[in-house]
Amino acid sequence: MTIRIGSRDAYEFLLTLTAYSTPYRVDSYDVGRAWFERVDGLVDPADRESIRSLTSGCEHILVRLFGVAHDLAAPGSAEQLLEAVAMLDPADLRLTLLGYYSRRTRRRVAPDVILAAASGDPAAERAFLAAAQDGPECERALSGLLSADPSALRDTVVSAARGWDAAVFREHVALVGPLIEMEADRLRRRANELAERDFLFEATNGAEVIAEPGTESIEVFPHWALRPWNVFWEHGTSQLIGVPIPAERASANPDDPPDRLVILAKALGDERRLRILRRLTVGSYSLQELAEHFEIPKTTLLHHLVILRSAGIVRVGPGTSPRYSLRSEMPLELLRLLDGYLPAVPRSREGRETTGDS
Repeated sequence: MTIRIGSRDAYEFLLTLTAYSTPYRVDSYDVGRAWFERVDGLVDPADRESIRSLTSGCEHILVRLFGVAHDLAAPGSAEQLLEAVAMLDPADLRLTLLGYYSRRTRRRVAPDVILAAASGDPAAERAFLAAAQDGPECERALSGLLSADPSALRDTVVSAARGWDAAVFREHVALVGPLIEMEADRLRRRANELAERDFLFEATNGAEVIAEPGTESIEVFPHWALRPWNVFWEHGTSQLIGVPIPAERASANPDDPPDRLVILAKALGDERRLRILRRLTVGSYSLQELAEHFEIPKTTLLHHLVILRSAGIVRVGPGTSPRYSLRSEMPLELLRLLDGYLPAVPRSREGRETTGDS
């Protein structure tokens, strides 16, 4: 198995669009509401409407262009991606957005059913929507794609993407591009220092990665837009894994808490997440099992699990229905960080801790 470290602007371009098209998930993205509000003010109203109409808030639509981005010649710029999409056959672009070339979709729906649905077969459309959807927003998006005229769809996608590039992405990549390159260099060094499994576990901050059958290479690329989420995609014989750029290293100021301690404290500062951790002390569980135990929606639970995973507190098993477990070293790490940051509490001669009220 070959592991490659990549850094393509085309990947970041698609992820910024994906983030913007899923505003209901703003609280699960590190970019925060301020980024959404600022970007929303930059986007042309017509492009905003096109993006929202195309995706209906479904996170799975635009990432299906990852295969196109992967196949670009170096350096894989956003402009190259836009030109490649503009050159796609309209019917082929619609199939791409429907997930026809996605292994994940094909594991759910037979390719001939997707083709029949795209050709207007009502029974195939119903079967496709029933098997391929990931919530009501994705069902709306797929329904819209099935009813769209392919040529008009391509014109809409290209026009909105070019507008996004001019209004948002060029400034974005000028700011975060150097950070992505620096992180890619760091990942290359770590890939040379660690065994394959250990490197992937560290890069994803706790995800167990098992290559799918037929995979010949794994490409790991850092991203800024969808932090703290990992991004997994399969294309041909390659498995693509987008890993979030980690928080900056600890400040040189001794009064500043270590960045790792701050991340842990924020992750633990929620009663629901503490209950989840207590549950994980007795075993590993799937998302479905945890949702049933706590009687909360899977989308809400996943939000908390992503925060715990990104903080390095829980690990995620492999597969399409992964199991979540507590990283056994985490409690000791928290104690060690607290002990290193907080000075010893002075004691009186009687052995009691002194306070300002003594």
